[in-house]
Amino acid sequence: MAGGVLALVLLAALGVWGLTWWSGARAQVVPYTAFRSLLETGQVARVAVRGETATVTLNQGLPVRVLTPGGPVTRDARQVRVRVPEQVIASNTHLMALIQQRRVALRFEQPTQWPGILLNVLPVILLLGWTAALLGVLVWLGWWAARRVKVANP
Repeated sequence: MAGGVLALVLLAALGVWGLTWWSGARAQVVPYTAFRSLLETGQVARVAVRGETATVTLNQGLPVRVLTPGGPVTRDARQVRVRVPEQVIASNTHLMALIQQRRVALRFEQPTQWPGILLNVLPVILLLGWTAALLGVLVWLGWWAARRVKVANP
């Protein structure tokens, strides 16, 4: 019973993720050079750096092509992502000066630990689930066999 509910929750989460992916709701990934040109032209409002990824919020939407169930369409993206190490932003004085000159809000965030924790615990949960299911089947088979033996020998 619990396994079925867990499977339904996982399926629902996968469906929500798929819908957001197809609708283009996630932030578009742009190369570092595109980020620099957006910064130089004053189109960047905020930058939030988390680990190796920076989420960049733009002043105005940037036209990007996204995949939808109806085919590719062009939409305005207000957020883009850039793969850039935190050390590059912190150590590049020209980039920091440009960020300060353009009055861009810069924030460094700690990467979340939950995906790693869940991935480490998942094999244990699966092992316990399979063990409980196997034990349940064995108990049911024993109960079923005991009932058959009592019926065969009155």
